[in-house]
Amino acid sequence: MSTQTAIGDNRQLFRPSLGSTPLPAVTSDWAVAETLSILGVSPLAVAQLRNYQDWTGNEIITGEGIDIGLKPMPNLELIADHEPELLIGGNQILLQHFSDIAPTLDISLYPFTNNPWKEIIDFTFKIGEHLDLTDEAQVVITQANQQLDTLNRKIKDKNKTILLVQFRDDRHAWVYGKNSLLGGVIDRLGLTNAWDRPTSDIGLSVVSIDALARSEGHLFIIESPAYQDRIGQQLESSAIWRELISQREEKITYLQANYWPIGALPSALKFAESFTAALLTSESHLL
Repeated sequence: MSTQTAIGDNRQLFRPSLGSTPLPAVTSDWAVAETLSILGVSPLAVAQLRNYQDWTGNEIITGEGIDIGLKPMPNLELIADHEPELLIGGNQILLQHFSDIAPTLDISLYPFTNNPWKEIIDFTFKIGEHLDLTDEAQVVITQANQQLDTLNRKIKDKNKTILLVQFRDDRHAWVYGKNSLLGGVIDRLGLTNAWDRPTSDIGLSVVSIDALARSEGHLFIIESPAYQDRIGQQLESSAIWRELISQREEKITYLQANYWPIGALPSALKFAESFTAALLTSESHLL
């Protein structure tokens, strides 16, 4: 399991009563904040929360959390003013500055080292375990596996290879590899990720758009906020893109971005639903 954890020794770890909300905890890790929410607790403060909500449509991280600014430079004074009782995540700035006033839990989901879906599940349980929410975590995990089993059975053609892409601009894109959250979901659904080139610690490769024309697999384009705002229109008016994409024999499908592609279990579930619906719709149009 790739999840890294360490608990500050200065104080006993804060443990909320079952079902307590909000949780007086601060995090700059969106995967952590997502996991807290799916376990039924709302973090007091989250770094760049507005950016996250813009991406996901304000549906995953629950509650009225405070936005504490940029992940690399969170507003330490604002955090101190709200007297958090737990600092959770892998942000060393937070952990170092506040380890003397509150318990700290150094935990991160990335990078994946083996099976992304299993590590997502383990990460969910580990956070639940640290917060005395093991029963809640087990229920969530059971339901998540049942949901993926159901979606898996809906996909009849398991011979498809999938290429998952998110555009950076009208000339470059990120491609999600097998060691990404999205790649882990694709594998859990019984499909094959077509991308087998080297990737970063979060499972991404940066490629030029001509590489997409040469790559095999059913191309799924994630319609990120940037894609919806400008990149999509730029591509539609690009003669280069139209020429490159015409060379592809495989189908192209567009995906709604109501999840964070580098998130945790909640985003994995939303992506699984969005992807499966889009895949089945595209298959029905071929009948």
